[in-house]
Amino acid sequence: MHFSIVLVAAASAISGVHTSPGQELNGRNLSSAECSKVTKIVDVLKLNKATPFCSSFLSIKPATATSVIKVTSTVMKTSISTITSGTASTSVIFKPGNPSPKVRRAAVPAQSNEEVANIAPAAVERRDEGLSVPAYITAYEAAAISSACSCLSIPTPTTTAITSSIKTTTSTVVTSKTVKPPVITSTEYPCATPIPSVIPTIPYGMANQAGVIESSNSLYGSGTSGTSLEGCCNLCYFSVLNCIQAYYFFYEGCVVQQGTNVTGTSEGIGSICPNGKISGLTYNPDTAPPFRSTGTIAGPCGQTYNNL
Repeated sequence: MHFSIVLVAAASAISGVHTSPGQELNGRNLSSAECSKVTKIVDVLKLNKATPFCSSFLSIKPATATSVIKVTSTVMKTSISTITSGTASTSVIFKPGNPSPKVRRAAVPAQSNEEVANIAPAAVERRDEGLSVPAYITAYEAAAISSACSCLSIPTPTTTAITSSIKTTTSTVVTSKTVKPPVITSTEYPCATPIPSVIPTIPYGMANQAGVIESSNSLYGSGTSGTSLEGCCNLCYFSVLNCIQAYYFFYEGCVVQQGTNVTGTSEGIGSICPNGKISGLTYNPDTAPPFRSTGTIAGPCGQTYNNL
């Protein structure tokens, strides 16, 4: 038996060493009789603690053990049902002059940006497929090395892969809330020229003065801005505080009714309506304008403007 091993070693020295395990390599589970043929090589491997080398030489791949962590979570959701109740109110914003004409913007051609991407060529890593054999074992044939490594009873390494199993349940709480309808806002240019004739539209409207506690009338005649219909309208909307309404007479001038003691709502506070909209002050179409007047000019501090 010893003589046959010497012949194998001598033949190995002549033929050279194959550095990669091929199809001729033996399996890992060898019998005692087979391991006894390569005892010398096994001793050399043990002496040099060659377990890592043998694992690579035999291409022992680690086994994967899967550990599953189960997680249960509950997601709380609140669903709010909105109920709209009531009558929508209207907020009118008055502006002087004429509305700006709508100007259509010319289309601007999109600028084309030429993007130049300098992509560096990916580095190619060349790996030598051969396995480096330690110097202490180069005198032996690859098949003998494989057999000796198999006789070391190298355990298969195990890696643990941890995965999560998440189960989510949803709990929904339904609540409801009641809201008022959104305020409808409109923008008007009451004194825009030309001011229309007597028709049921802004600036003409008859006042219901429920929120006006006290008022006074002032005449703006010759030498004032009240000598024209447009000027009379502008006095009421943009000059006289708490203007209730105004009347323009072409032979006399502008008569402005001003609220001197009013109940404000604190909504729509501005330079002309310092207390906000006047509580209870509403306007309806002027169906019976004063004699020799173009019509009753509604003021800017009303709560509502019905069908104007």
